[in-house]
This record gives sequence, C-alpha cells and structure tokens, in this order.
Amino acid sequence: MVIVATLKTIDIESDIYSHLLQNTSEFGETPSSVLRRLLGLTSTSSVIPPSHEKSELLKLLASTEFVYAKGVVGRFLVVLRWLHHRDPEGFAKVENIKGRGRLYFAKDARTLHAAGRSVNPKQIPGAPYWVITTTPTDLKQEILERVMRELGYSLADIKAATQAIAR
Repeated sequence: MVIVATLKTIDIESDIYSHLLQNTSEFGETPSSVLRRLLGLTSTSSVIPPSHEKSELLKLLASTEFVYAKGVVGRFLVVLRWLHHRDPEGFAKVENIKGRGRLYFAKDARTLHAAGRSVNPKQIPGAPYWVITTTPTDLKQEILERVMRELGYSLADIKAATQAIAR
C-alpha cells in the first residue's frame, strides 16, 4: 500500500494498512489521523487546503462501506453501485461493454447465464443491472475502467478506483 502525505510517499505492508483500517474510528478518517491518535501525536498542519479536498470518488474509496466490502467482488459492486447512483441514465451504456463473445452486464441473471458458463452473476445493489463476477481481478479492473471511461471519469479517478478494488 502507498500512503501519500503532504508531498511524501511511503510504502507500508498490507498487514499494517489493515491494522490502520481496523483502528479507524470515524467515517473517512485518514491513515495519518489514525496514526496520530494511536501514537498520541498532535497535528501541526491538519487543515487540508481546499485544492486538496477529496473528490466524491475518493470519499467512497475511503468509506467504511468500501473498505469493509467482502473481497474484490464486494468492492467492485460498491463502485458499480456508486457509479449507477450518480448517473442512472448514463449507466445504461454498460450493456455495450462486452468481452470477446462474453457479456459482462445485463438486466437479468438469466441473460448472463445464457451467454456464458460459470458466470456467477450478481445484481449491482440498487441498480437494475447484473454483472458477471467470475472474472479474474485484472479483468474486473478492466471492466471498471471501461465503465468509468464511458461515463466520462478522469484517468486519475479511473486509476484510483481500479487499484482500490484489488487491495
């Protein structure tokens, strides 16, 4: 895991990052604030300038819902749910996102079952769409990237989301 702090980047091992997540006490608490609290440190510059405020997507990726979602599939579904919620009409474009001879999205599980074997379709929570979930993580990342490109997200947001689902 990489944590960015005022112009500095440090690499931490995933077990330490997991410990930080488990010790998060409030919604959206940053790793730095968790460490400050656990180590009894006070912040000299805890105010984030307005130009560095978290985007709505980054808030989602730091949310309890996302962080504690069950595995890659759970995180994948959380992001898809959020994308649908933000643009239900535009989200309809997902039906055009397909693999070579394989459907990724449909309005019902039966369509996905009929289009491929071992697809394990899951409904995107709060959306009238289903997505296949038996793809490897890198393909889930590619599918998410394609969805976000169709919906007009920036490359930075796409990279943040696709990397976050694989944590």
